Amino acid sequence: MKKAVVLAAGKGSRMKSDSFKVLHEVGGRPMISGLLDTLSKQGFEQIVVVLAPDMKAVEQVVSPYETAIQEKPLGTAHAVLAAEDKIGSFDGACYILFGDQPLYTADTFERMQAEYDKGRDIVVVGFEPDDPARYGRLIVDDNGLEAIVEFKDATWAQRAIGLCNSGIMCVNGMRLFDLLKQIKNENAAHEYYLTDIIRLAKENGLDVGYIVVHQKEASGVNSRADLAIAERIFQERMRQKLLAEGVTLMDPETTYFSFDTQIENDVIIEPCVFIGPGVQIKKGARIPAFSRLEKQTVEGK
Repeated sequence: MKKAVVLAAGKGSRMKSDSFKVLHEVGGRPMISGLLDTLSKQGFEQIVVVLAPDMKAVEQVVSPYETAIQEKPLGTAHAVLAAEDKIGSFDGACYILFGDQPLYTADTFERMQAEYDKGRDIVVVGFEPDDPARYGRLIVDDNGLEAIVEFKDATWAQRAIGLCNSGIMCVNGMRLFDLLKQIKNENAAHEYYLTDIIRLAKENGLDVGYIVVHQKEASGVNSRADLAIAERIFQERMRQKLLAEGVTLMDPETTYFSFDTQIENDVIIEPCVFIGPGVQIKKGARIPAFSRLEKQTVEGK
């Protein structure tokens, strides 16, 4: 059995927007919808989205998935605890994810599960960004993953480590909430860090593992600049997928797609084309340069 908790309570003040962060679009749909769509294909028995109060707009978008409310923003561990009544203790892996990271692939979740099935109690996903910046660091030694240290609390030596915390993990469902309740807020931000669960797990003799993914998967969205990067990664993936499936893109970098774009093989798309949601293009069609398509089917020739 496996369940998931998706944390989406952040307002995203750095987005400078009246809309909640997770509702900003990547590939023509809210970024949280992209993550939930990937999860929906992975056999989760239950998915709970944690929101802050007064996030009705997000609640509507994530429906029919259940929601839980984090009444006060006291940190990521506190946010996961808000889902305890919904999730409960269970024999299996509880995945913890963030609604502003829409680019994870099915392969990553399969790798996490394979590592968990080795007998791990926790599996963390790390990545090695070009610029580690202010990410939390994974502290690894000969015994594996020993701790995650938030940047604010890291020593200069720890900040020199290139292996960073992506934020997502899966935890033994029988252990999760007991460990979370042991976490304290004795840190620079006075928050209850989810990352402290690793130290507590090691102190309790639990088995902790990790996998490493490409930085493109771990890209989170905290600003408009991050949103642009996420969109670029999404478009790159779509272009490569369609090229591999027999679609001709005369100038791939000027052709844009949506999450639900369906194109059959032997279609030719000329430069500077934008394809919005709800478009199907049949075999043999040719899309002229500078076209914009939305909610239509283009027949072949």
